Amino acid sequence: MTMIHRLSTILALGAVLIVAPACDDETLISPAPDAEDALFERYVALGNSITAGFQSEGINRETQQESYAVLLAEQMGVPFDAPLLNMPGCPAPLTNPLTGERLGSAQPDGCALRSTPVPLILNNVAVPGAATLDPLSNLEPGSNPNPLTTLLLGGRTQLEAALDADPTFVSVWIGNNDVLGAAISGVVTEDNVTPVSVFSQRVGELLDGLSDVQGGVLIGVADVTLIPHLSPGIAYWSVAQSGALPPTFQVAQSCGPTGVGEQTLVPFSYGFGELLVRAAQGEAVTLDCAQDTRVLSTQELVQLTQTVSAYNQVLAEEASDRGWVFFDPNPTFRELSDEGLIPLFPNLEDPGQLFGPVFSLDGVHPSAGAHRLVTNGLIDVINQGYGTSISPVEGPSW
Repeated sequence: MTMIHRLSTILALGAVLIVAPACDDETLISPAPDAEDALFERYVALGNSITAGFQSEGINRETQQESYAVLLAEQMGVPFDAPLLNMPGCPAPLTNPLTGERLGSAQPDGCALRSTPVPLILNNVAVPGAATLDPLSNLEPGSNPNPLTTLLLGGRTQLEAALDADPTFVSVWIGNNDVLGAAISGVVTEDNVTPVSVFSQRVGELLDGLSDVQGGVLIGVADVTLIPHLSPGIAYWSVAQSGALPPTFQVAQSCGPTGVGEQTLVPFSYGFGELLVRAAQGEAVTLDCAQDTRVLSTQELVQLTQTVSAYNQVLAEEASDRGWVFFDPNPTFRELSDEGLIPLFPNLEDPGQLFGPVFSLDGVHPSAGAHRLVTNGLIDVINQGYGTSISPVEGPSW
């Protein structure tokens, strides 16, 4: 997600954004003669980077079309237009996170802009980087509009773009970014975690704006402590004991089995992106799981998990109160973790599978296969809640 901020030059370089204006002509909204159910005739997805199709620190038409939202619409049998981005992307996804190489040898701040022709009505209005405030406002203090907001939505909010499609059914996956930044930075403060009361207010306001929609599904906030971008301190200690780290990279005993290594998590962006880079340049560095402020402490991890749990309680209650359904993705990802499919430490022998099959090459965003699991989870709760019979997609082969 940090890559979004590197795109700040795009608008200055390319005001050639091909963005359709909002339109009130209902004849422009595609019919859905093959819809599985009339409820799904005009399905719209709101959310952040996962819904938009962001993978491996990048996004393009291929990753966009691997989104669970696209897969769900296909199973619903309805048209689903997204603001597709040209190859290699905006930015292009990583192909080797250890070297920073990107698809097509693109630069991290490069942007291939929108594909044409541009749909007049969008069904996927999600924007990478969005937190709970962003679907509501691009101007309010604390909102996070970025170049992709303009590139994908023409400067509209997600709510405005969604309502332009006159949706009959919506999915909303928002809230991950209200806590994710704290996890990735390794520092949890009052300023980088949205208070539960504020989260609840913003979610309620967003759903009030969708009150005319016939039905919907709310997706729970992911447990950020499960992402493989975060590795236990003891994993670093074990790798150091094996001699796999440079001699200039020391791991303190506090990260070992007699310390707090099993109760702390080290962000990849810090352990690799900073410490390992400095060590490779000959600088002596030490990872200390008890003293290092960039290591997530036990207390910080408890705060993160409790906050996510509270967020999801809000979402579940909102879904129930509105007659919608709620899908919690966390049991699925915990099961995958228990099966060893989410590694505790990056797989250095295979940079193409650095974070395993479930997550893409940034260790944060789900892989194409994981999107298929999410799709089937959504199909299950939608069918149960609405008495429909959407068929599942083919599961991942890992």
